[in-house]
Amino acid sequence: MQTYILEYQGKKAVIDQYPRAQIEELKARIRLGNQKLNDAWEDLRKLEVSDHWKAELERWHLANVKLSEYCSQLKRLGFGDCLYKDENGVKYKGCLEPLGCRACPSDISYWEKELMALPGASKRRSK
Repeated sequence: MQTYILEYQGKKAVIDQYPRAQIEELKARIRLGNQKLNDAWEDLRKLEVSDHWKAELERWHLANVKLSEYCSQLKRLGFGDCLYKDENGVKYKGCLEPLGCRACPSDISYWEKELMALPGASKRRSK
């Protein structure tokens, strides 16, 4: 597998270049990355603000950028939908629960639809 370097605020991340034949592997990597980032966020919330916390937050941001790059790669390979749909095309995980996706390749703004379906959303829209 080929790799390339992605730079973010002076830091570098190595990105694997996935071929079309490995699109399912890339989807799985992004789903796992979303879970890891959500778990890491929960861990960060428990820490006191310190130099260690700031360093971990920077690592978390870099991981978000890296995961977003993998989503862009997935889109370039022709996949632009939710990663959390079953074989019938039905979403089995909401965008807003509990922390949602950190990175999403979807061309459809499912999160917007979910947000507008929340109680009181129609009142906010009319103001």
